[in-house]
Amino acid sequence: KIEKMEFKEKNFLKKDKTKDNQIEDMKIVTKNMSLKKISESEIFFVPLLQHKGERAFEIVRVGQEVRKYEKIAQCYGNISANIHSPVSGKIIRIMKNFLPDGSKVRTIIIENNFKEEQVKLVKREVRELRMATSEEILKIIEEAGIVGLGGAGFPVAAKYNIKLEKIDTFIINGMESEPYLTADYLLMKNYAKEICRGIKVAEKVLRPRHMVIAISEKNKELVSIFERMAREVNIDLQIKVLSADYPQGSEILLIDKITGKKIQKGELTIEKGVIVSNVGTIKAIYDAFFEGKPLIERIVTVSGEEVQNAGNYKIRIGTPLVHIIESLNITKTDKIIFGGPMMGNKVKEPSTPIIKGTSGVIFLNEEKIESKNCISCGRCVEVCPMNLIPFEFSEYYEKGRYVKMLNANIFNCIECGACEYVCPARVPLIESIKNGKEILIELINLEVES
Repeated sequence: KIEKMEFKEKNFLKKDKTKDNQIEDMKIVTKNMSLKKISESEIFFVPLLQHKGERAFEIVRVGQEVRKYEKIAQCYGNISANIHSPVSGKIIRIMKNFLPDGSKVRTIIIENNFKEEQVKLVKREVRELRMATSEEILKIIEEAGIVGLGGAGFPVAAKYNIKLEKIDTFIINGMESEPYLTADYLLMKNYAKEICRGIKVAEKVLRPRHMVIAISEKNKELVSIFERMAREVNIDLQIKVLSADYPQGSEILLIDKITGKKIQKGELTIEKGVIVSNVGTIKAIYDAFFEGKPLIERIVTVSGEEVQNAGNYKIRIGTPLVHIIESLNITKTDKIIFGGPMMGNKVKEPSTPIIKGTSGVIFLNEEKIESKNCISCGRCVEVCPMNLIPFEFSEYYEKGRYVKMLNANIFNCIECGACEYVCPARVPLIESIKNGKEILIELINLEVES
């Protein structure tokens, strides 16, 4: 029955003949290109919520002139992050604008004067790290507005404030398993020494027993680079080469693979003595401590099926989508994804900006795929990295049986999309899972309030 069914494969997710359900990563499009820089936008849209937790509050007003690197929004509460101006110019408006996930948040709009006037940066030497306390380093990280750059966006100062907790393993995530994305690869290739120095800064705060950097088996050429740089910087860094299979870069899977520790629903990684940070996050820590730079730009992979100017670009936070399209002469804009094509967000609004967690802007052909009823083939079960039964979630959601979704451990799903990719019936499994989670959270909150 399955063999007779005809369905259209997504172009970037073709099956490997030698390996069932293997996802073609499409990284070859940009992997061997040098780092590029995009022209600066005339207008920047800088959201006050680019992180988990509470949004920051603006400390500037409309009409005010600001300089590059100047703090324009102050973090609020225990979990929040400062926001800084990516350019020098004038605040022309403060209003609600779109985030990549489709929600709206208060946003500072800056008109670029192209003068690159900037605040004075406080640079530090290596010897100053030896004398710095954990509290001083955490303050530097907080002031720089650093959040997790792997996509989670958790404020790093809050994450690293471990108090009396003991950290057994500090994992630096360089896996980047999403198709098309090579921003982290290029960062590791070009800035290995800076990353190792950033690890040394983090080590001073976390005091872990072990430090491990995870590298994809397809990027083995990075191993010798990091071995050499680790010796030069004088850090005890283990290098773990892992299978490139998607979604190997997921935090939960990475911890299991490297430490053997299982992270259960509701558990924090710190409770298992583990902290994971993306390589981009570590580079941002280096920039903050040694260069005095707050987080105002990042490397972003711009790629897709018919993008002529594909590559990895240094792009400033707040750069709107429309500027990227116009600057790179991109004509195919049927389907635009911020992040990776498996777990990223579909974006339509031209004013949607690059934010701190934006690792890629992927342009794909829009395909009209007809969904059919589940045929219970079990393929989604075979590929689920969390050992769940995805087709059950779809059935329970359609029938409104939300308690059964909860009992089937829906919150353990990491929404990697592997189940939907292999489904021959094209059942919208991820849509059912996401909507089911939202409904359950609402129901749980109502129960708590009552």
